[in-house]
Amino acid sequence: MQAADPPKHEFNFQRTTCSYPSWIQTISGLAKGFLSPSHNEQWYCPDVLDFDLLAKFRNKENPPEPHISIHSKTPHPESTLVRFLYRLAHPSQPSITEWSKIVAASVELMADNLYAPPAPITDNDDQLVQGVQVLKQIEAIKNSSSSFDTPDTDPSPDNPQPAPRASSGDVLHEFRSVILDVYAAYIIFQTHALSQAPLSQTKKKAESRNRRNSARPAAGAITNSPGDSSELANVREESTRQMASYQRRQNFQPLIFFLLGGVRGLFLVSRNYRSASTSDCMSFIQAMTIIKQHSTSAHTPAEPIWKNLAAYLVTIFAPAFSNPTKISHLLKNPTRHEIAEAITVDFLNHWRDCQPTSPFLIPHSARQIPES
Repeated sequence: MQAADPPKHEFNFQRTTCSYPSWIQTISGLAKGFLSPSHNEQWYCPDVLDFDLLAKFRNKENPPEPHISIHSKTPHPESTLVRFLYRLAHPSQPSITEWSKIVAASVELMADNLYAPPAPITDNDDQLVQGVQVLKQIEAIKNSSSSFDTPDTDPSPDNPQPAPRASSGDVLHEFRSVILDVYAAYIIFQTHALSQAPLSQTKKKAESRNRRNSARPAAGAITNSPGDSSELANVREESTRQMASYQRRQNFQPLIFFLLGGVRGLFLVSRNYRSASTSDCMSFIQAMTIIKQHSTSAHTPAEPIWKNLAAYLVTIFAPAFSNPTKISHLLKNPTRHEIAEAITVDFLNHWRDCQPTSPFLIPHSARQIPES
């Protein structure tokens, strides 16, 4: 992961009179220049994968045989591979609309100050307990109702602070949750890799008997042995139940799409964890691992458009990704303001590169957007 911050440029935009829906439609029309796949993305292996055939699967009138659905899971062994690859290669209209709303909300947003819950105390040496503690922290951040309180400036009559559009706040909050889902999914996989496998019922009963026997004072002993092992066993058992609960509700597709498609992958993921099960995500990443082993396609780890957002995400994910043998709690809490700033800079910089003489038009609003 690269953490170097790319240079920022002056924003080039002007205000105009238009409705919010028409503005969203205008941004959606730019999707081809902003969301098209890059040949540097890890999933792009044209020497192994037939992308022409993949594109033909969307033809309902004259589909190829055998036909593999790009929307629904089927018994075909390549069903998951086709569905995930098609989503990465051909951004759907719902994904484009969501991306447009994220861009619009980012450009509109002026300031933000999110509540940051305290970092969890990970003084327990057991990896399963540590993993659950980090997941609790992430869930608290995602569900904190006070995240959008405490303005940076004094909302006095002489300095009014109009509230942002509610839907815009929701859009950025949801995208922030997608970013947090990347970290949470990684923690779940990492915790399973580092922790001992759950005990069977037979072994649980045997350990329970051993703990009871060891807790009995020896003949002539004047003190009882501490029940540390029994207490740890109870904590682990409760952590096992909590981990299973987190895993059932976790969306793993953001992690998989980020690893294979970079920042663009986060714009294309399904927000519904039920549409991409854990087994589907594992199946897809395993298939791509085999494909890359047989592919000679070169991939340079660089973001062509979303440079600032990529650098920002590195600061969030690096503590965990760079220490695979240590469970790291979330050191940096992503905020709507920082996300919006990075997206706005990247979007307007790429707009300037594509349209050097044309300013980007945004609707008139009481909320002013800083130009630096």
